[in-house]
Amino acid sequence: MEAIETERLTLRNFCPEDWRDLHEIIVGYQATEYAQYDDPWPTGEDGIQKITAWFAGGDSYLAVCLRDTGKVIGLIALDERSESDESDGPARNLGYIFDPRCHGQGYATEACRAAITYVFEALGEARFVTGTHDANLPSRRLLARLGFRALGGSQYVLEREAWLAQRDAAP
Repeated sequence: MEAIETERLTLRNFCPEDWRDLHEIIVGYQATEYAQYDDPWPTGEDGIQKITAWFAGGDSYLAVCLRDTGKVIGLIALDERSESDESDGPARNLGYIFDPRCHGQGYATEACRAAITYVFEALGEARFVTGTHDANLPSRRLLARLGFRALGGSQYVLEREAWLAQRDAAP
């Protein structure tokens, strides 16, 4: 895919050389209280190199980089939901992990908005379905800022029409 530029960030496909930055992000993330709600990531260099190479093989996992330095500070997953309810049609997942040293600076909001815009406008997808643990308050607040609505339990949804209406209503 073509890189997406925001004011402070570049979202692009991973390349195998990103493994060192991804390693820093994952090791930092695994040390946070929120990692307990996800499947564990490998933290060894070999495991991270394999994951980075796998990410680099497609468009579903994007490296989030600082525009001024090119350093990878996070990742966004835009993979298709295999368990989507067929009556509602296909959906994309929105997943994200950012370097804990970058939390609280608006990078996740900026990057996720750009990724959502890309999926809805460039790819023409109809909706996102994602989840987060109830105890992960920062993630729940992020999803609310992005316009996701809770479906019950830990599931959230965002439809293209709601996103476009929210975007068009913004000053």
